[in-house]
Amino acid sequence: MSVDQRVLAFLKNNPGATPREIADALGMPLSSVRAALYRLREAGYVVRSTKGGYVVRVVPPVISEGVSEPGSRDLDKIKDIIEDLVSTVNYLKNEVKRLGSRIRKLEQELDLLRIASVKSGGRRAYKGEERSERSGEDLLVKELHEKGILSVEEAKKIARKPLESYISNGSLVPVAGYLVSQDFLSSFKAKFPLHISEVRNLSNSEKVLLDAMIKEGLVYLHAGREYRIIE
Repeated sequence: MSVDQRVLAFLKNNPGATPREIADALGMPLSSVRAALYRLREAGYVVRSTKGGYVVRVVPPVISEGVSEPGSRDLDKIKDIIEDLVSTVNYLKNEVKRLGSRIRKLEQELDLLRIASVKSGGRRAYKGEERSERSGEDLLVKELHEKGILSVEEAKKIARKPLESYISNGSLVPVAGYLVSQDFLSSFKAKFPLHISEVRNLSNSEKVLLDAMIKEGLVYLHAGREYRIIE
């Protein structure tokens, strides 16, 4: 027997009972009794007495789980509630995407800050730096020319100067804990869109870069068939 049925049955035998009396007699929370009385009043089964209690107004039909079928006004309210929920869910989805993008940018900024703290002195200008890197005199640039990508930890071990200086002049690009040469990154991007069947043909360095770009949110898998770059 539902709560509404129990309350209605009690009022048949105890007309004029107050919500507190009903709750105490049936062992129910007062809030549940008040909610049931509200539904019964709205459906026209009970009315409030002059002494503050409730009495049965008419002999009700058999009640199943609810007092009555919802009317058009109730259906409109339900529709409005559903539309509000859908709108809220869509808004939250967009917020999650936006925050995810912001988090990735913050992680990259943190990587830059960690790199900047490797050596003291902050940002410095190095005369002839670009010419030196192109000539192959710098061991880090030489390694990246051969491999295309190195982890930040590997790069720290062979760098002659703060890693930030390489990044600031655009010769190296940080991607999810790795440093990538600009040339290697550009040539790799030219392979996109990249079908999943072509991944096995990539070099080890290209596979590492693909995983790093996915982690960084720069690449996504479209329709389960091919990787695409997020521009």
